[in-house]
Amino acid sequence: MYTSLIRPLLFRLDPEKAHHLATRLGSAFCRMPAAGSRLVRRHSGRWPLLEQKLLGVRFDNPVGMAAGFDKNAGYAELLRFMGFGYAEYGSITAQPSSGNSQPRLFRLIKDRALINRMGLNNDGAESVCKRLAEMKASRPELFDGFPCGINIAKTHNPSITGDDAIRDYIISYGFARTASDYITINISCPNTREGKTFEDRAALEELLSGLDEVRRDGDPPMLVKFSPDTDPQTSDILVSVCEDHAIQGYVVTNTSSGRGALKTPRNELDGIGAGGLSGAPLFAGTSKRVARLRAQLPKERVLIACGGIDSPEKAMQLLSEGANLVQIYTGLVYEGPSLVARINDSLLRKMHDLGAPSLTSWQGSVH
Repeated sequence: MYTSLIRPLLFRLDPEKAHHLATRLGSAFCRMPAAGSRLVRRHSGRWPLLEQKLLGVRFDNPVGMAAGFDKNAGYAELLRFMGFGYAEYGSITAQPSSGNSQPRLFRLIKDRALINRMGLNNDGAESVCKRLAEMKASRPELFDGFPCGINIAKTHNPSITGDDAIRDYIISYGFARTASDYITINISCPNTREGKTFEDRAALEELLSGLDEVRRDGDPPMLVKFSPDTDPQTSDILVSVCEDHAIQGYVVTNTSSGRGALKTPRNELDGIGAGGLSGAPLFAGTSKRVARLRAQLPKERVLIACGGIDSPEKAMQLLSEGANLVQIYTGLVYEGPSLVARINDSLLRKMHDLGAPSLTSWQGSVH
């Protein structure tokens, strides 16, 4: 129904307007008292054999919503209704931002991809974290087995650089630890007027050292999110820095600035301009990075695979290569909300066929 009816209608709209329309309608539907009881049961998010305890909390299933979909933590109920096992909110920044001017989100239909240059539009760390903390306090049943990650980045302001950029992260971290089950540090966003990011050994060392000074016992686990454009050797160096600072996991990966091997014509890409590429073209790189990291890291380190997942087969491949969890976003745009349940149902069938009593045991056997 989604691909034959709903998607063609949504794709007639500007992508950002389609996103807002779909989330509003979905939120309204899931709050209707008699709305599709069968759908609610199917998409409760609870597949008991897929439960895992990671980062000190329970994940009812391994499929999460990636950062970028729910920047301001307004759709937790909808995401749980759709069957997600967790969600990562944000990116949030210390200062609120309206982001870049529109249009800033583009479909590459031939590539099953998106390009965005949203500009980190969000309500600001204090507002978003307060909203999420209040929701968790008032509706604890909604978040039982549905952990909340918060992705933090530097405020979208090129004049904030150096020590000010680190302080900017620290402000967001202070708010995020009051509302999250884990915190992801997004190091791919520009830190200087020249576009330099924290994906530089010295810069990352300074950032993590600054965060170490304010981290307290009992704070949520901290993860780092990498760019897919970092070469393997540089990635190895950055991982080494992270390991020295007790980072507990990694999100692999963010959007890409690359445009290689796309089916979309060059003139169309030139017309769109700059932005981060997400979707199917990123999958091969995600797979390689997950396998490489899993071979390097201690087994207790948590890996979240993100990038190009638009089918159960791709999700299972990444889980078998060493990811503990997966995240989707662009795949949802092209496949619809049923993708979450399809991935989890396929995992259950595969586990049943192999006689695996749990997701963890299946991963151990195939890896």
